[in-house]
Amino acid sequence: MLSRVADSIYWMARYVERAENLSRLLLSTQDLLLDAGAEGVDEAQFWQPLLATTGDEEAYSKLHKKIKGKDVVEFLALRADNPNSMLNSIRAARENARTVRDQISDEIWESLNSLRLFVESAEGKTTHRMQSAAFYERVLRGSYQFQGIADSTTPRGEIWHFLRLGTCLERADKMSRLLDTCSGLSLELPPHAQARPLRWAALLRSCSAWHAFQAQHRRLDPSRIIAYLLLDETFPRSIACCVAEAQAALQSLCDDAGLQGMPAPLRHVGRLRADLAYTTVEEVLATGLHEYIDDLQSRLNQIGEAIFQTFVQHSEVSQLPEEAPVESTASGAYHAHADEDLQVQQQQQQQ
Repeated sequence: MLSRVADSIYWMARYVERAENLSRLLLSTQDLLLDAGAEGVDEAQFWQPLLATTGDEEAYSKLHKKIKGKDVVEFLALRADNPNSMLNSIRAARENARTVRDQISDEIWESLNSLRLFVESAEGKTTHRMQSAAFYERVLRGSYQFQGIADSTTPRGEIWHFLRLGTCLERADKMSRLLDTCSGLSLELPPHAQARPLRWAALLRSCSAWHAFQAQHRRLDPSRIIAYLLLDETFPRSIACCVAEAQAALQSLCDDAGLQGMPAPLRHVGRLRADLAYTTVEEVLATGLHEYIDDLQSRLNQIGEAIFQTFVQHSEVSQLPEEAPVESTASGAYHAHADEDLQVQQQQQQQ
């Protein structure tokens, strides 16, 4: 497989997962506001963690002086000049799919193209303005459709493994960010037996873990919630499960490529999986949830960089003639590839 194809498939999966996660966050935050009661509630305390999760606090502050729900929703969902918005994530996923049109099934292409057409259409904008929850649910269904179609139409070869790799790493990254937003919350539940810890309940709902968690635990114990979303390999959106699946995908890719020894991405992901397998939630809380998540995110970024160096940059360099000078790739080129695609597409649309 060409390194360009592998890179596009990997980022196509990541961008779809990114849009899905953002839809979940916006839906759960709206539900949290309803549960907390709209009257007399400071909106900033609900929307600021959402901006922190997506890493858009600085970009938002340049456009708006205050944190207001209406502005945050517009900024994260349909703002064309926000590269991390749901709109731009879906555009980027569709653009990456276009570049590998001959490598993916017609059904995958049609599902992504339909989703992009909806979010850009007048119908989509009207739906978001009048019924934002319906808009986010439509994006969620589009992501589910993409994943289901990919699962049922993609041969279990290199394309499939890069799809799974992109999905799992993006999912693990977003779950770590979600957990980090709750790192400042108290682990002590209200004394009243019937009281609902709204933030912790919203955390479970934002990753579709509400029913799965309640099937195992009767009480919303924050430490158990952290353990479930971080360390439980049976829940498909937990960090431990995502890392395990990423390791399996990387192992298959390394075997197919005939890489000898222990390649860097496989070594990094194997260490992380082992650490998660032998870590307890008590050790995580003793270290500090925020500090632990910071280290975890650094290690996930390290895995992503190693994947680029091994499967994209190394492949491109190895195909150059021996006499041709090899230019070094600047730090962060892995993410710059997708950003350049997005900028080109935006310029074309503006014209």
